[in-house]
Order: sequence, then structure tokens, then C-alpha cells
Amino acid sequence: MTDVTISLRVDKQLHNEMKSHHHINWSAVLRNSIQETIEKIDTIDRKRAETASEIIDAFRKRRIFASGKKGVEVIREWRDKR
Repeated sequence: MTDVTISLRVDKQLHNEMKSHHHINWSAVLRNSIQETIEKIDTIDRKRAETASEIIDAFRKRRIFASGKKGVEVIREWRDKR
């Protein structure tokens, strides 16, 4: 894996606080934070996809689209009822 460099702007006060903790590897802290954020987003996306799949399966079981109408027609009816 080839590493790349990114830049980050922080205000002076934060920078001074970071410098006062010189024993902390701030690059590692940022890398870990970025990785954790990406994993959270992936988990949320996976959960949203699973929920959507369950909703679609529920519609299929209720045979909402079995009336001979196309999905687009049913959606239009629902929107018009609002």
C-alpha cells in the first residue's frame, strides 16, 4: 500500500493544545478516527439496505402489486392520496 499525505487545518489554540501533548501520535489518532468513521458509515449503509429489503419483502408478502397495476401507478396513487 502506498501512503499519501493529506493536510488538515486547525486553529492555533487547538494546535497549541496538541503540541502540549507531544507524546501522542496525532497522525495515528486521525487515521484511526477516519477509519472508524468510514466503518460507521458502511454499517449504517448496510443497515439501511437491510431495512429497505425487509420493507420490500413485506410489500411482496402483502401482494400490494398483485392487482395488475405497475409499481409506478401504485406509487403515483399513494403520492396523490397525500
